Order: sequence, then structure tokens, then C-alpha cells
Amino acid sequence: MCARSTIGRLNRTGMEACCNGRLEDAEATLLSALRQAQREGVRCFEAKISNNLGIVYELKGCPGEARECYLKALHIFREKGIIAHPASLRVVDRLARLSGGV
Repeated sequence: MCARSTIGRLNRTGMEACCNGRLEDAEATLLSALRQAQREGVRCFEAKISNNLGIVYELKGCPGEARECYLKALHIFREKGIIAHPASLRVVDRLARLSGGV
């Protein structure tokens, strides 16, 4: 299986765990996906996974960690010129909800 397929599978598995309330499993799986995305240099995956980790951290009651993840995702989206895309706008909304603005 190619690296991108593995990363995508890990991301989906992590979010399935999140949706099922298994936040520790979700965090561990998403962190694994993030490390692989970083090793492969797949920045768009890094942004998507960072956003998903932010969601998990929010659900775990860790707003500081969530904010860091959202900021990382937003930085990558902006770096790639993905500014008005729905994924980028969702990150902005999540940041605003956490901190009263970006």
C-alpha cells in the first residue's frame, strides 16, 4: 500500500474512533497519521490531520492543544494558498470559537 493510502486510512480510522467516543484511540491513530504525513512531506494531509486532532483535543477538553492544531492546519492551508476553501474556513471558525478570533 502506498504511503498516501496508509495516511488516509489512518486518518479515517482515527476519526471513526473519535465519532465512537474512543478519544484516546483517535488521538494515537491521528498522531501516527500526522507523523507519516510529515515524513512523506504531504502538507495537505498534515493540515487535514492537524484539524482532526484539534477536534479530538477539543472533545477531550484540551483547548490549548486544540488551538495549536488548528493554527498549524490554518498555517499550512494559507501556505498552500487554500484560503477560501471550506476546510480552511472551518478551521477559522473553530479557532474563533476557541479564542474569540484568529
